[in-house]
Amino acid sequence: MQKDIPVLVTIAGRSQDYPGEDEEPIRVTTTGRLSVSGSQYTLYYQETQPEDEKGRPSTQNITLQMQPGRVMMTRAGDFGTSMVFIKGQRFEGAYHTPYGNLGMAVYATKVNCKLTPEHGTVHLQYQLDMQGSYSALHELSLEYAANGPVC
Repeated sequence: MQKDIPVLVTIAGRSQDYPGEDEEPIRVTTTGRLSVSGSQYTLYYQETQPEDEKGRPSTQNITLQMQPGRVMMTRAGDFGTSMVFIKGQRFEGAYHTPYGNLGMAVYATKVNCKLTPEHGTVHLQYQLDMQGSYSALHELSLEYAANGPVC
């Protein structure tokens, strides 16, 4: 049976371009919805990026397909991509921008998921390569909690 649950989503992340050089951490809270089917949890939410050169914010639709040991993230919008996180595996894809596509790869070193319809956490650690070169180490923590009754 599939459930569609409104959730509150909190995302915290940080990246490290070079050892010892951490960028400012980010923290975002938004609403979304969670769909549950067996051991597959799918989370839908939106991210808004800073304004573009024309003064408009850019909104991205994010879909996370989560199950123990595996997370797939799809970002739709002006800056779209798909990434698959499985510990110890490298995923190669593309980062689509209005200015052209960039080759991208992620190598996951940590993929932890604790998922229930009421509450869930996802912790990812991964190396990001752009155009075949090292870009940064990233750490991402996502937490969701049901924002209403779970039927």
